[in-house]
Amino acid sequence: MELKFLKYFVEIAEQKSMRKAADRLYVTQPNLTRAMQSLEDEMGTKLFVRTNHGVTLTTIGESLYFYAHSVISQMNEIESLKMKDKEFEQNKMAVSVGNIVLKDEIMLHFYQNLQTRHANISIHETSVERVLEHVAGLTSEVGIIVVNTKQLAILKKICDIKELELHEIASSPYYVHVGTQNPFYQAAHMNPKDLLPFTYVHLPADYFANINQLISLGEIRLSDFEKTIVINNYHGIVNLIKRTDAFIFGGKWQIEELGKGHIASILLDYCEDLEKKLLWVKRKKEILSKQAEEFLEIIQDNYGDTP
Repeated sequence: MELKFLKYFVEIAEQKSMRKAADRLYVTQPNLTRAMQSLEDEMGTKLFVRTNHGVTLTTIGESLYFYAHSVISQMNEIESLKMKDKEFEQNKMAVSVGNIVLKDEIMLHFYQNLQTRHANISIHETSVERVLEHVAGLTSEVGIIVVNTKQLAILKKICDIKELELHEIASSPYYVHVGTQNPFYQAAHMNPKDLLPFTYVHLPADYFANINQLISLGEIRLSDFEKTIVINNYHGIVNLIKRTDAFIFGGKWQIEELGKGHIASILLDYCEDLEKKLLWVKRKKEILSKQAEEFLEIIQDNYGDTP
């Protein structure tokens, strides 16, 4: 099986068009068609469904896409080694994070553990849905996410479909985080309905956030909040909480870090049947890099539940 054919196949799958793929690959469409016919002959089955609107993948085609994407990515990594200065051993790791503010000490600890002079570390702060896309699509090696127990069953099904492994780090009761401008700042616990007059701040809606709209917090639902603000950056959310009477929901993992900015964490009453779950995710059948293993060990040490 030629690597070139796999590259052609991935480009067609992503463009959903033979013509567009041919333009991007700088090959003629007839040559591209013949290459895909050869690939289908080698696989012994059809990989595309061709229509007047373009092409879509068959079930086997979808499976081949993920494997081909991984093979091409690994080959690109091998090629990059040829260009690397032998004096340096490159530490490369990409992590996507959804619905949690990581402690500053985590990256400091990870940096201090690096054994080489050259590092390429990427932290993508985004939604849970995008974290799954990043890991499945090879943008990130691992993902760190927070969901609640009502979202967990759907999350597991999506991970199975995307060929992802899910691992639990810890669980937490529901908290609300407020700044000094909120009158409940000094409270130890509170009724969720008492939050209704205040502004609920959250990340842009994704599939999992939409599930939350029907979740009950005591006598109310998230959809009952009339005043809401959407901010696409978690640190932007934190800065707003510090300066206003707005609030965010969260778990125990954020208490220490948010407390440094004078943001209080208040336990919510009447939410005993609802928990937050801190999880990490990776691609199935893929061995983690040493850097990823070290990073996850630091995450576990900082956030993991005591056995």
